[in-house]
Amino acid sequence: MKRSRLLLSGALALLGCKPGPAKLVEQAVQARGGVERLHAVQSLRLSGNVAFGPVTGSLRVEFKRPDRLRMELGLPEGTLLRLFDGTRGWTSTVASVSPVLQPMSAAELAGVRREADLDGPLVDAREKGVTFALAGRGEVDGRATEALDVFFPDGTVQRYQLDAATHEPLGWSETRTVDGKQRVEETRFTASRRVQGVLFPVGIDTTVQGGASGRHIAIHSIEVNPLLDDARFRPPAAGPAN
Repeated sequence: MKRSRLLLSGALALLGCKPGPAKLVEQAVQARGGVERLHAVQSLRLSGNVAFGPVTGSLRVEFKRPDRLRMELGLPEGTLLRLFDGTRGWTSTVASVSPVLQPMSAAELAGVRREADLDGPLVDAREKGVTFALAGRGEVDGRATEALDVFFPDGTVQRYQLDAATHEPLGWSETRTVDGKQRVEETRFTASRRVQGVLFPVGIDTTVQGGASGRHIAIHSIEVNPLLDDARFRPPAAGPAN
């Protein structure tokens, strides 16, 4: 049996083939707590702070299945708000005491749908139409990593970096269009915490290639399964989702 496995491995190497990504995806999901624990999180509230260079503010993000998201960013000049009810999305572009919400563009909706996924793309990937490819090995902040390319149905491609030993996610990168130019946005998890057996990133640094300043998020409070009314995920006058 051992000889057969060695022969198969040798044949795959000669053909230029690599083992598929399914095992790595499974290990990454287990490292976060496993499918059962992840599915048990029906709603979530994260509270903390955010810094854009010298500008700092408060941050509160709420999630509720299926695919609902509310994000409040408190800045010195007022509040920025993003809402997604699972189908429609609204955002304010100017911070104010009473944010004025406008419908999201098609590009913004595509992005917020990914953000609102409580489990992330590695969980229930087939049902979501997400596929994967191995992307080699590397290093992040001195830690050996295995890279995984994640292909979304809308055409977005993200490269996840997983700790080679623990398989915990260390962040991801994505090519975005910023001011008409293709730029690489990189997100790194600098700290994590387990709550009810589920691993959550609590230190998150994001940089954009060629950007003037990055963004740092520090999560101080994690509330699992808080009671959240559906109305929190749409403007007061939006009415029920169709």
